[in-house]
Amino acid sequence: MKNPVLILSAFALLSFSPAYAAGGGAEGGGGSGAAEAEAPSGGRRHRSITSSQDFMPLDPLTATVHADFRLRGVLHIEAGLEIPDNRLRARAERLMPRLRDHYVSALAMYTGANYRFGDVPDADRISELLQRATDEALGEEGAIILLGMVIIHDN
Repeated sequence: MKNPVLILSAFALLSFSPAYAAGGGAEGGGGSGAAEAEAPSGGRRHRSITSSQDFMPLDPLTATVHADFRLRGVLHIEAGLEIPDNRLRARAERLMPRLRDHYVSALAMYTGANYRFGDVPDADRISELLQRATDEALGEEGAIILLGMVIIHDN
């Protein structure tokens, strides 16, 4: 035994970690009901930016930015859909994988053809591309894409 303190601390860490990972933690069991009630369906947590029932937040969208045959950064977009029609909103929720595929394709086209590394991203052009992708994926107009944040993370 070269270092008994290291071995004991590793054992203590391994014995307590499953309790916290399973939700036991310091709350003594199943966690608090309030924390569980806050999590929306699907296990995803979103920050509420509006009280509108028509707004549907999207998971962050990303696309890689290449220049000089190298990865230079990542385009990161936070957005949501404003859909006043309940039928269309239900359709958008059902077709979310298809919507995300159209969004990723549109952003890849933007970063590959329209964006030059070092420039400020064109939020208007990105909005146009994402709106067109939304209309194509849903098969009709009526959902409006709203951009919350457009940022380039340098590599």
